[in-house]
This record gives sequence, structure tokens and C-alpha cells, in this order.
Amino acid sequence: MIVMVKGRGYVFKKSGEEPSLEVIDFPDPHHDEVLLKTKAVGVCHTDLATIDGEFPPPPKMPTILGHEIAGEVYAVGEEVKDVKVGDRVVLSWLWYTCGKCEFCISGREQLCVNLIETGRHVYGGYAEYVLAKASHVIKIPNGVPWEYAPSATDAIATPFKGLRLANAKEGDLVVVWGVGGLGFNGIQVAKAKGCTVVAVGRSKKKLEKAKEVGADYIVSTLEEDPVKFIKGLGGADIVLALATSPDPTPYEQGFYSLKKGGILVLLGYPPGKLCLPVIEWGLDEKWVIASLAFTRYDITESLRMIAEGKVKPVIETFNFEEFPKALDKLRKGEVLGRPTLIYK
Repeated sequence: MIVMVKGRGYVFKKSGEEPSLEVIDFPDPHHDEVLLKTKAVGVCHTDLATIDGEFPPPPKMPTILGHEIAGEVYAVGEEVKDVKVGDRVVLSWLWYTCGKCEFCISGREQLCVNLIETGRHVYGGYAEYVLAKASHVIKIPNGVPWEYAPSATDAIATPFKGLRLANAKEGDLVVVWGVGGLGFNGIQVAKAKGCTVVAVGRSKKKLEKAKEVGADYIVSTLEEDPVKFIKGLGGADIVLALATSPDPTPYEQGFYSLKKGGILVLLGYPPGKLCLPVIEWGLDEKWVIASLAFTRYDITESLRMIAEGKVKPVIETFNFEEFPKALDKLRKGEVLGRPTLIYK
């Protein structure tokens, strides 16, 4: 018999319309599933872009968005062994990966051909309960508060994976191009690896915060030429490109800022095309790679870095009922770090 738990959730029905707060039924978990009572959820810019119609709508509509989730296990399915009621866990965009396709078995589960996405194929975290696969929730280490835990599932894990792919090492000059919810965390991850960090952006307030969280240098694109500045330091070993504007200039400038053999890592995906000089690309053996999201390994390591005090997420908290306010502030660029909903 299926037992339903009633709870509130922000239901997204149509692109261009704000989600509506409704009471809905959440089924008891079966077999390998767990039901989480939500405690905190990060509000990702991708969700805002989806709501505003700038990003493709989910294949399942209506739905509940939200994929940076921290919650307490409320109920478990009959086959669940490693997770118990009361456990503190996180759930990410990776609701389910098969573990059998060529991408999963080669450590690239974010490319799984059978991927089920939280908030797009199944209900996500802007709700008081969330159903999840027990295999894809990750336990939160002791000492990590609820409000910080969601950042590990995307806002930290994404730049962490980008730096991992680029093989960032002690002494590298790393440029974080675009300071905000992900950029502040990317700075801290790079510093924890022993890198020298340059933060590039437009907002004076955000650049000041970038300096506060560990950036060795800050560059305002409104006041000086970032390419000239970075070249003056010898050129970048790695550029994490986080800009989301349709203007390709930050990505092109990131490329020109690289030293020979440097790596441009695309973490933000604006619409449009890049135009890069093939001769310089080849003769300087520069690398341009894209890094999609993260794996459960990257999330686990991100949680560890929070627990060890190596990363302190920059967040702004809102009550669950203030979700529309959080969206509006994110839309206006008024949030310093990651908007995070707190569920009481």
C-alpha cells in the first residue's frame, strides 16, 4: 500500500511563470528509495533561467525544481541498507545514474546515458519532502551545518571538478573569471590546492568579497584590461570561465590570458559561439575544455572541504516561504553568494 505524506512545494507549470506554492502528496519510498524531509536548498541560476524561459523547460511538466538539497531521511524503502531514518544527507542534480554505461564505468557519471535529473525528470527540492534513490544521497559529515551543505552539491562541486580536470596543483596561477555563487567557492578550492588566484569580475562588492575569501589579486573589467594584468603575472595556468552572459568576450579574454600550455575550463554556458585563433591555439598548445557539473566523488570531496574548514560557502539565507524573494534578488543580481532556502 502506498502511503502519502502531504507537504508544500513550489510547482513549476509553464516557462515565464513563477512557480506556485501548493500542497501535494509525496509517496512513501519503495525498494531502493528514501524520502527526505528537506532542511535547506540552494537556488541555482539554472533554475532561474528555466523559470524565465532562457533555459529549455524540463521534460516532465509540471514539476518542482531545485537540485542542491540537504535533508533528513524521513523514511526508507524495504531494500535500503546503508541509509537510515534520521541520517543527514545531500542530494544533487544526479538523481540516478546507471553505473553500467561507458560513461559511468569510466568515472564520468555526469554524462550517463540513463541519467535522471533532480528537478527535471523527477520532483526536486523546492518542497518540504523529496524522494531520492538511496544510492545517490551522500551523508553529511559532522560539523557541516544545514545551510552550508547544499553548496557542496553544485556550487562547490562544479569548480572543484573543473580544477580536478585541469589538474590544478600547488603554484599554479588560477583565474576565476566571474565571481558569485560558484566563483567564491572556486577561489577557496584553488587556494586549498596551493594556487595563486586572480578573481575577475565587474561588481566592486563581489570583487571585495573575492579578496576576503582568499583571492590574491582582483581585477575589475570595468577599470582595467584583465588580459594585460594576467599576462603581467606571467599568464594563467588555468582559467575557470564562469560567466553566463551571452557576450563571448570573457571567454575570449580568458583564452588570451593563458600562458603556453594553459587550460581554459568552460563552466558557464552562455548561448552563442566562440571565435578563437587557431594558430595561437596550436602553437601555444593551449587547451580549451568543458566541464559539465560534477560526480558524487566531487560532492563528497566538497563536503569534506567544508567540514575541514577549507571552504566556507558564501550564502544568503531565505525562509522557504521567501522563495519568490530569493528568485527576484537573484534575477536582479543582488545576491552576493548562493541564495539558500531554509526549511523550519
